[in-house]
This record gives sequence, structure tokens and C-alpha cells, in this order.
Amino acid sequence: MNYIERQQSILKQLNSNGSVRISELAKDLSVSRETLRKDIAELGNQGKLQVIRGGAVLNKPVNETIYDQRRKENFQEKLSIARNAVKLISEGDSVFLGNGTTAALVAQEIKEHEFKNVVVITTSINVLLELRYAESVQLVLLGGGLRRIEGSLSGPLTLANIDSVFCDIGFFGSGGVSISRGVTNHYFSEIEVDKKMMQHCHKKVLLADHSKFTKMNPFRTASISDYDVILSDKGLNTETISAMEKHGVKVIV
Repeated sequence: MNYIERQQSILKQLNSNGSVRISELAKDLSVSRETLRKDIAELGNQGKLQVIRGGAVLNKPVNETIYDQRRKENFQEKLSIARNAVKLISEGDSVFLGNGTTAALVAQEIKEHEFKNVVVITTSINVLLELRYAESVQLVLLGGGLRRIEGSLSGPLTLANIDSVFCDIGFFGSGGVSISRGVTNHYFSEIEVDKKMMQHCHKKVLLADHSKFTKMNPFRTASISDYDVILSDKGLNTETISAMEKHGVKVIV
């Protein structure tokens, strides 16, 4: 494969996923990491992408937020998770959607599925924006303090409102996932919301694409066994799947 073919392949994957990692490209293209770094640097100089540590992302449009950038990362994997998530929902269900880019995609899939009798309860402004015109969905936004960069609500008011809310199924995001350490996240106040909401959901579902299994964050939300189902993608290795299943969790990829 010559450099033109390599660069075309890099751009193709970038346009599809929103981001590329040198480590993954090296496996896919059977090329050294140093060669790929040079290819990505050249494409960056041409203005065709934005170079980041360990890879590249699409050029940042004007007014694009950090949330918008994260939404593009592993987009196809997140979309496949969302499509599997909506299969777990039945007519008449009350559904909790937490924060994160994958949860917003689940909201998108709920809208496209055209449920006739579903209640969606959320702490995410992004979920609200997806479902605000979906007349067949009864949408409930829990109050609280707004973290603008994420569009998430949390704090004492949110926790107090959860006391009166119960759901058939809840979908929860993650910043990092470990078999031994469990699910971790960055923001303590949002973790408190997830912990309490998990106690108010009959079925608890974790949304985590394969990249989350290489990350760890400061604060622990729950253990693996606290979830009934874990939705991931085909990038998750079989050893990790088997280890989670030993904790009594159903894993869907």
C-alpha cells in the first residue's frame, strides 16, 4: 500500500467515525505507527484533519463543542449500541436516559422507532433536544444544576426529584469500565444521580463502547454486577465479555 492509498484510507475512516487512532490504524493497515504519524502530519498540514495526540479528528467546525467532538468518536459503535438499546424497550415502558453521547443516540432511536406509549425521564438536555417534538413520547426532564459543557443536570434538586420517579428500564453512561474496579466517571454530582436512579430502575443497562474498557476515572458509580445488561460493540474482546458474564451480567455486542 503506497502513501496515497494509506492517506485515502485514513480519511475514509476519519469521515466515517469522526476520529482515528494510530494504534488501530496500524493494525488495520499493517503499517508502522511512525509511518502513520507522518501520513497524519502531512494530512494535517494540508488542512484535511486535525492532529491530536495518538491520532486525528475531523477539522473542528465553527461553534463545535467538546460534546460534539465526543459524539463523533466511535460514532458507528455508539449507534449500534443505541439500536440494540431500543430493542430492550417495550410499549408502555417508563425509560430513564442518563447523560452522555450514547444516551442521546438512544433517544434518537426511540424517536425513529415511533413508540406510541413510552415515558422517557432524563437528566440530559441533549436527550430533551432529541425528543422535544416526539409527540408520542411523554418526556420528563428532572430539574437540577446545569453543567453546560455536557448538557447534564445534577445536584440536590435532581436527587430530591428522583424520590418520586420509578422506571421499568434505565440506560446509564460511563467514563470508564473495569472488571475489578467497576464503572467510573469524572463528575461526582452526576455519579450521585446515577447511583440513586439505579435504585429506582427495575432493569439497569450500561452503555459502553469498547474504548471505555481502557479508561478509568476518579469516581466509582457501580460494580459490574450492579447492572443487568451491558451494551457494547464488536470491538470488545471475548475475554472481557466472558469475565463480565461471570458476574451474572448479560452482554450484548
